[in-house]
Amino acid sequence: MADDNHWQLIAADEFCCPAAPTVTRFQQAWQRVLRILGLRSKDAVEQGDDIRLPGYREFDRTPAVTALGEDLAGWIEGNEHSVCFLLDPPFSGSAAIVRDWAWQQGWVMLTPPDIELVRAVRVEEWWQQQKLIGGPWVIDDLARYLLRSADGLRFIRALLPRLLHGEFGQGLVVCDSWTFAFLRRTWPLGLPRVYCFAPAETDLLRQVGIKGSDRQLHRLAARARGNVGLALALWACRLNEDRALPELPLEADDSTAFVLYSLLLHRGLSGEGLQLVLPVVVPDQLNVQLLRLEQFGIIERERECWRLSVYGYLAVRDFLGGRDYLLDDF
Repeated sequence: MADDNHWQLIAADEFCCPAAPTVTRFQQAWQRVLRILGLRSKDAVEQGDDIRLPGYREFDRTPAVTALGEDLAGWIEGNEHSVCFLLDPPFSGSAAIVRDWAWQQGWVMLTPPDIELVRAVRVEEWWQQQKLIGGPWVIDDLARYLLRSADGLRFIRALLPRLLHGEFGQGLVVCDSWTFAFLRRTWPLGLPRVYCFAPAETDLLRQVGIKGSDRQLHRLAARARGNVGLALALWACRLNEDRALPELPLEADDSTAFVLYSLLLHRGLSGEGLQLVLPVVVPDQLNVQLLRLEQFGIIERERECWRLSVYGYLAVRDFLGGRDYLLDDF
């Protein structure tokens, strides 16, 4: 790997969020007071008006694709009937990197099952639909293969052993970090060959186009939890004087937590899908929750699918952590 490429694949259990520089509790409390009063304190930033900061989905993925190929080369060349798992923290871009790499390598992108196949546990029918004649493949979003409901987990429980036994050949499975945390808690066995990209530190943040002092980028890396996409979004807010990160509504309650956790676990759901996994929340109440969270900038709708907003993610993570929900490690 080139010396100026700071993307690196590591074993998932080696991931450690960057540590923030030492900041006193008083300083942290003071910053919060300034945010509440609308008086955000900022250090001067180096990003000039003539430099366009890429959006959190728009950074150059080519170096990451190169690193992925190099780090998986030994496993790929072995041509074993086995699978590797790559964890994809929200907004990190890892799934997009894999899709670019799969297209470059000629690996087949599998189509996820629809809800009816998942609920009926028709794994074989799903596999036949792929019409795959040998060759390696990629699952780019394992969250699409389960529903957190009474009959929605049997599909993934039937699929995983077949993947691990090599019945479907060699494949790379991308799994959202929240989905992985849930599976690790609910599935009785550990998964082999689980990787992730190393946390983004100062050098990688500069590589994707963020300019700032070492102190600023250390703080940014820690606040973004080493997540490149999240760091880009946070830095864009920092550059935009008129944009503040959204906060949860004061009315946020247990129902709010149910909705937000479900959206994270499934990497987004339609209103119908949410009703399937949240039967305890009546439809009218669910609609109120969704509209309120959208108005506050916490979630957004893409066609029929509700997803967390990148700008609201950290507030949601803190909210769920404060209610003792199972969090991911990223």
